[in-house]
Amino acid sequence: MNYYERSDNCLYNPIHVKFNEDLSIGSTFSSSLQYPSFFTLRNSYFNVSQNVLNNINSTIKSDVFTFKNGLIDEEIQVNDDNNKNNNPEVKYRVITNYANTFSKNHILSTIVNLMAFVDEKIEYNELNNYNFDLLTGNMFTIGNVFNPNVDYLKVISNYVNYKISQNKELYYKDVVVDIPEDQAFYLTDEGIVIYFGVDEIAPKEFGIPRFTMEYKKFAPYINPRFYCTPENIYTAMRLKSNYRI
Repeated sequence: MNYYERSDNCLYNPIHVKFNEDLSIGSTFSSSLQYPSFFTLRNSYFNVSQNVLNNINSTIKSDVFTFKNGLIDEEIQVNDDNNKNNNPEVKYRVITNYANTFSKNHILSTIVNLMAFVDEKIEYNELNNYNFDLLTGNMFTIGNVFNPNVDYLKVISNYVNYKISQNKELYYKDVVVDIPEDQAFYLTDEGIVIYFGVDEIAPKEFGIPRFTMEYKKFAPYINPRFYCTPENIYTAMRLKSNYRI
């Protein structure tokens, strides 16, 4: 059964997203780093602190370049050992990309995928999430997305285990998920995406397992601040337009 809780208070965050790209090419190491940075737009309905956005920008950029620099150190060490042992050098390639998956009601959810290939074989595949409350500047956890007094860890665990049971052949045998407080997730317009690391609940070839909990199916449990539908956004923007002088 689907539930629908209408709210006329869903507004896009007034934020400009800048695309950043850093490229490097060497004989045994190359990288293509893509990551976002955010800047506030002044308007008549609400504002976002640039100081808050600057902290988010610094956090994301630091994580991306820390990942790259760690792989640079690894490549140097690996090829140093290869040269000493008369083995062929290997080539490292680092790629990062991102998606801004939710940006409404002073809530920002962004993901950055960090990947590294050695001789074109993927060796690292990680997904960082950045879920920020733009009013406080703090990251929020999965518990904040749910209404008070909801046993959200049980709700999520039951849902993920149910979805796994529908395609058991894709996952490790007899895997049972017990969702922790610090469970990795991000938000989209459709719902909450619960995800797991490579080789955590399924073979490496599966990649990053993801499970989407649609808002319309879990509406009674969801904090209305996080539950925005296209209809809600349209209504809010239309009201703003009607009252513009």
